[in-house]
Amino acid sequence: MKEKILIVEDEKTLREILTEFFEEKGFEVEGCETLKEALNAKSADVIILDVRLPDGNGIEAVPEIKRRFDPAEVIIITAYEREAKTAVKALKLGAFDYITKPFKLEDLLIFVNKALEKTRLKKNYEELKKRTKEIQLGDIIGISESMQEIFEKMKRVAKTNITVLITGESGTGKELVAQTIHRLSERSGKFVAVNCAAIPKELLESELFGYEKGAFTGATASKKGLIEEAHKGTLFLDEIGDMPLELQGKLLRFLEDHKVRRIGARQEKEVDVRIICATNKNLPELVEKGEFRKDLYFRISGFSIDIPPLKKRKEDIPILISHILKEIEKETKTRYQISSGALKALLIYDYPGNVRELKNILKQASLMSDGIIMYEHLPDYIKRAAPVIKETSFDKNLEELVADYEKELILQALEKAKGVKKKAAEILGISFRSLRYKLEKYGIK
Repeated sequence: MKEKILIVEDEKTLREILTEFFEEKGFEVEGCETLKEALNAKSADVIILDVRLPDGNGIEAVPEIKRRFDPAEVIIITAYEREAKTAVKALKLGAFDYITKPFKLEDLLIFVNKALEKTRLKKNYEELKKRTKEIQLGDIIGISESMQEIFEKMKRVAKTNITVLITGESGTGKELVAQTIHRLSERSGKFVAVNCAAIPKELLESELFGYEKGAFTGATASKKGLIEEAHKGTLFLDEIGDMPLELQGKLLRFLEDHKVRRIGARQEKEVDVRIICATNKNLPELVEKGEFRKDLYFRISGFSIDIPPLKKRKEDIPILISHILKEIEKETKTRYQISSGALKALLIYDYPGNVRELKNILKQASLMSDGIIMYEHLPDYIKRAAPVIKETSFDKNLEELVADYEKELILQALEKAKGVKKKAAEILGISFRSLRYKLEKYGIK
């Protein structure tokens, strides 16, 4: 895509000379006679701006033009040597530089190229910031559309005190999502997590609500419950589907009045707690079976976040691999690379254990390798799912290997779909919008 120069010059002959010169140099050029025309232009990477214009002073207009075409740079053209002193004011207002008439076109080209370097740097920085936001939110990693939607949901719900229900298969990162929502919120208290499936049901009530001294045999001292521990913070109830029915009623009452009564206590205590629940079970199905209270389900599912399994967002696998390997490198003080064969196998495999399983696979493979994780270092069950993967050279980084493999898959899908892009997107399991982006990215016609 050509970089664009906007020339704001009321002298027609000079404007035409500059336009022809920069077009010959490979730029897209738009010429304007007035400030009004310039501000109505769609885009620009560099603006060449005359000082004296029919509808105003170019120097005074620098701040407005900079805002309109950010991150473009402005080069001022001055007619007389004495105006050069005035042009210094333009630099203070944000102009990149100035040049006085008469000037050589090649000298102006040098100014333009330097200004473009600065514009490119600013664009690259903004793109990097944007990509960083897209790739990671807290400790959650993902560039897939589904993860982008989850990021947006997390940011929005974190600003509220609404009860959240997080659903998804085991190993998808439900607790990480809950922790991130807590960190993004303005709650000053702790994040307290409890696994409802891991605590025996006869102990779960006392763990959540606490008890008074002498409430039962063994209660030699009063104990604060986890709900009270989370005062001003967030209580994360993992595997809420395994909570006993008799305790569900007590939880529902707390959600309605935010008051807790310890076992053996006579008085209630008001507690400010945000509740986030998670489960890998189908709660509506449990409601139908009478194993989960309908009123509690409706109370906790006011805002739901469903995390898709890793097999349905495989475009996240490369950046997850990169992130996990960096974590392993910190522990082992060893730098790791991954071969093309190992990468292809990891992209083919379906991960019933999701992200948790991917971490375990990479930890095991890194122990078996000497810095380069090969196909042969992967567990046997991965090799059975992706047999006989051909290895290639190691002169490419992870991003380049992914790009090569992705291009190969896209071309195969297009061939299978006989060039019909919508069908090819369905074959690849991605949206049509994502396919269009990748076709443009890889220059596939």
